[in-house]
Amino acid sequence: MIIIGLQKYGFSLNWQTISSFFWIYPVEKQEKTGSKEIINKKIDENLYIDATLQMPETQLNEYNTKLKDFNLKDIMAYLYPDIKESDLVKDDAGGFNYDDSYIGGEAGSMSYSKDDDTSYLQLLCGYADEKKLAETKELQFESITEARAQVKELTDKMGIPGELGKENITAFNSADLNNIQSNMEQDSDYKDLLSAKKQQSMTFGTDTEIYCFTYGIKIDGLQVYANDDPILQQTRDVLITQPVNIEVMISNRGIESVFVSGIMEEPDVCNANVDIIGEKGITEALNKKFGDVILTDEYKATNIWMEYFPLLQNDSFTDIKLIPVWCLDFEVNGNGAEAGGYTIRINAITGDEIA
Repeated sequence: MIIIGLQKYGFSLNWQTISSFFWIYPVEKQEKTGSKEIINKKIDENLYIDATLQMPETQLNEYNTKLKDFNLKDIMAYLYPDIKESDLVKDDAGGFNYDDSYIGGEAGSMSYSKDDDTSYLQLLCGYADEKKLAETKELQFESITEARAQVKELTDKMGIPGELGKENITAFNSADLNNIQSNMEQDSDYKDLLSAKKQQSMTFGTDTEIYCFTYGIKIDGLQVYANDDPILQQTRDVLITQPVNIEVMISNRGIESVFVSGIMEEPDVCNANVDIIGEKGITEALNKKFGDVILTDEYKATNIWMEYFPLLQNDSFTDIKLIPVWCLDFEVNGNGAEAGGYTIRINAITGDEIA
């Protein structure tokens, strides 16, 4: 029909004429799964992208799920194989005491502590992370590989979906713990905290060793929004997500502590093989966000990546829609996240900002 129309109005049907016609009316470029593109462009006054856009390697889905209800008795039976149900003492919050250990939880969250010493060890390890006194290394009582296998077996038993994602490991021997304790006791902020808790110095045996593991999770090979990701720029007063966090402490005494939050039930596909927006959709989303704003500072997106985002549904504190989102890290006047930059998230299907 196009060729007939061109002939009717006197156009010569050589290849140059036909190709120039289709150049005037280009076919929209389709983004390919796994494609990578370097973007360096000015979108508007003081608004730029200078980043690599990596499309997901596999087809993605939208999922329905909800925050997980953990079976605390089953977890205790795993941790203490010889335990009897009558040994568990239930408290008013629904948690259970067993000798000096305690386990409790609510939707999406669960915490376990072996005893009072464990709580103090957690404080020391947290201080070490904050003050950059922690390192990753092999310990004597078992290797990192062996300890990691324990964590995997535990999380499988707990029914945590997907696969373990981003991993952080710190390790401490008795000398490390004594050094951390000494530093903390001389730190005025923590000295007051220890005094308030009536916590005395602890003596560590020469065989005392600890691994601390932290993880996120992956679905379809894609990281789910986690506790250590850049924070959500939220504009609403209501809670719209719970980031995933998994922390496990293992010592020469066994599993010392477990803390998880933002954990979901196994997700169900509600929208399969969704179409993911690429550069054009991201640019449109940024124009929508900043188009009516006069930017007096320079905003430059320097890092773009994709993750699954667990969006709490309206009027619910437990029902979740798991959606793919584009995350954009912005430098503001050349300053990154630690010095004034920030991150936004865009629904990778609709182009709407998550806020």
